[in-house]
Amino acid sequence: MRSKFSQKIFYNWQVKILCFIFSVLVYFVLVFSIQTERRVTLPITVTMPEFYSAESNVPASVNLVIQGTEDQIYLIDVSEISLSADFSYVNREGVNYAVVKIDTHDLGNHVDLSKINIFTEPSQLKVYFSFGGK
Repeated sequence: MRSKFSQKIFYNWQVKILCFIFSVLVYFVLVFSIQTERRVTLPITVTMPEFYSAESNVPASVNLVIQGTEDQIYLIDVSEISLSADFSYVNREGVNYAVVKIDTHDLGNHVDLSKINIFTEPSQLKVYFSFGGK
């Protein structure tokens, strides 16, 4: 004999599963539709190696992408963010890579950084070096 509780749970179980799946889909559609993106171009500070010279172009600026809710991303003062790449470790000729580092200074005091995503495009710089620097 089944109890009334189990009858209520298992009655029309297919419809209940479909409703659950539909609610999860609606949730994700709403979450991702609320997310917005802000793109700004910022100057980058590049530290060059001492004994090597760059033969390819070294970018002077990089795109910074800020993703999150609209009320969060427009609170960010992008003039307080600095970008840098360090090639001082280069010890061979050829193509070398350096990761673009993002310094947000005291941005965490003003904005909840767990609710936003900050990254650069490109995330690393690629420069060709030859021996015989400065």
